[in-house]
Amino acid sequence: MGSARAAELAAALETVNLELIQLVRGCSDEQWATLANDEGDGRSVGVIAHHVAHGHLDTIEWLETALEGRPIEITLAIQDELNARHAETYHDVERDVTAALLEDYGRRLIERIERLDDEELARTGYHVGAGRAMTVEAFANLGARHVTGHMATIKKALDLD
Repeated sequence: MGSARAAELAAALETVNLELIQLVRGCSDEQWATLANDEGDGRSVGVIAHHVAHGHLDTIEWLETALEGRPIEITLAIQDELNARHAETYHDVERDVTAALLEDYGRRLIERIERLDDEELARTGYHVGAGRAMTVEAFANLGARHVTGHMATIKKALDLD
């Protein structure tokens, strides 16, 4: 059974994930293809939203890795390379597919966070890319932060902020 803090983290993620799903579903074809220049790489709104969905699975993996006491080996350079490959592979991703992935993968992450207890939230895992140990709670919070950060970029590109 998860803790009250885990429920708060899960609820925060659910709120922002639902907001992004609504934004994705409401995009016109032109908006979906708009270049957002996220992190200077020129990804489209669609590619960024799809990236966020896949990020939910990455966050689950990082949570599990930290809970097992193993380091999260990803560096910024590796993350940049993975993001570039993702953009190449999914450059023409569809809105409905992306919204469905945000729902499915988001639900999986939300449910995983909800099951964390206070002892698990307090555990730490070393994040190589960040160069420091982070609590499982901090890793769980990355889910909402990832959605919020990229949604801000999307809104800015679409002049919705």
